[in-house]
Amino acid sequence: MALYTGKGDNGTTCLLGKTGVEKDDDRIEALGTYDELNSVIGVVGAFAGSDDTVRILKSAQDDIHTICAELGAAVETVPKITEKHVERIEKIIAECERFVEPQHSFLLPGGSKEAALLHLSRTVSRRAERQLVRLAKSAEVNPLLLKYANRLSSLLHIMARVENRRRSITEEKPNYEYWKR
Repeated sequence: MALYTGKGDNGTTCLLGKTGVEKDDDRIEALGTYDELNSVIGVVGAFAGSDDTVRILKSAQDDIHTICAELGAAVETVPKITEKHVERIEKIIAECERFVEPQHSFLLPGGSKEAALLHLSRTVSRRAERQLVRLAKSAEVNPLLLKYANRLSSLLHIMARVENRRRSITEEKPNYEYWKR
């Protein structure tokens, strides 16, 4: 049996409960971006040296599958992001914040390999969030899904900062070399 079906060769795909959806539909764009984010987070996990980091990333990946189930279905009987998802991620953010200094300026993404990859995943997360906002202009989107999406990028940011702190890597601020006041 082939891995492909050929059913999407005409530029359409399907959702659970709905066929003939254009592949550039806002919902499909959001789904694709969350699929990309899930893969990037998988890469971060492959390079992570901390069991805590891997555990948190796998939990986020599980949540992203819930997001994709919610976005990828035209039926109501699928998993959905709930307040419990949001509360859990907020608790992890609060725990991470205890390990780093308060941030008062922009930081250059980078530092350790893990931190650099977490910053990359943060930017993909922000793009996925923008896709959700765009989708919400034309379709009903679970408000908790939007809230979770906003927290997820914050989580990835603070995790990058924690990874640099674990390795005693000093975070760098941007150098606005040619800016004159």
